[in-house]
Amino acid sequence: IARAVFETIRCRFEVTCFLADVRENCEKKDITHMQKQLLDQMKISSNAVYNKYDGRTIIQNSLRLKKVLLVLDDVNHKKQLENLAGEQAWFGPGSRIIITTRDVEALKGPEVHETYEVEGLVESEALNLFCLKAFKQQKPAEGFLDLTKGVVKYSG
Repeated sequence: IARAVFETIRCRFEVTCFLADVRENCEKKDITHMQKQLLDQMKISSNAVYNKYDGRTIIQNSLRLKKVLLVLDDVNHKKQLENLAGEQAWFGPGSRIIITTRDVEALKGPEVHETYEVEGLVESEALNLFCLKAFKQQKPAEGFLDLTKGVVKYSG
């Protein structure tokens, strides 16, 4: 959903960045890698980012006068937000920061203005979606109905 929104509205902003899989990338690498990726996507030099404090300063100084669209996908820790999107003053007027997370606690704080919780699919829709992806058809392959239902139920 976040990717679809990003692609739909990105033309309204001076600079844009979609940082996918923040949680996973922060586990494999450090936050400075994500800061450099953010700056690189926004066509800003990241050569002077040696630590998270440099990264914060460069992001803030480079973007504070620009109308920015930033998507932080799959955030799982408040520190990630602090080091990638700090506070509203880091970005120019009209900027939008979209954050996806599985942990609503990561969004607690005065800087988050609005939240939207995505509802899961009803069982029949989930079964249909799974079959389309797994079997390339709307119904499970012969002999796989029970297993398919079990996978859909288990995955929620």
